[in-house]
Amino acid sequence: MADEATPVGTATETEAQESARPAPEEELPGTELERSEAAAPAPAAAQVPMLPGEVRPHPSPQRYVMIAAILVVATAAEVGLYYLEGEIPDGLIIVLLLMFAVIKFTLVASWYMHLRTDKPIFRRFFVIGIIAAISLYLIVLTTLHVFSR
Repeated sequence: MADEATPVGTATETEAQESARPAPEEELPGTELERSEAAAPAPAAAQVPMLPGEVRPHPSPQRYVMIAAILVVATAAEVGLYYLEGEIPDGLIIVLLLMFAVIKFTLVASWYMHLRTDKPIFRRFFVIGIIAAISLYLIVLTTLHVFSR
């Protein structure tokens, strides 16, 4: 097989292996800085090891800032609802305030209290707590005849 002629335009296995090898540094074009910028990026820094009881790594600081912005908007909407008293029904205000309370509770508990990264049992305790709080609040409002107006 070594005696067979290779057709023009095709490479032998040896030639293909030689062309796949990177050229020595002195043969690469550009300055050392340009060659280092063209090199593959360094591997990402290792994340902080997780603590016992955590099931996923903590989020980035940018994520915390985004959640804080959402909380600011929700709080501004709650304050805005106060100024709409008399213009929209009280029952609607109560429902909207409860909705904002649940959203804010969920965001704070899951992100800032790290329930997203901890074992699911802790999340279950907080879900039971919010359901109990809403139920108690609705019972008190019902006994005060807020919904019968």
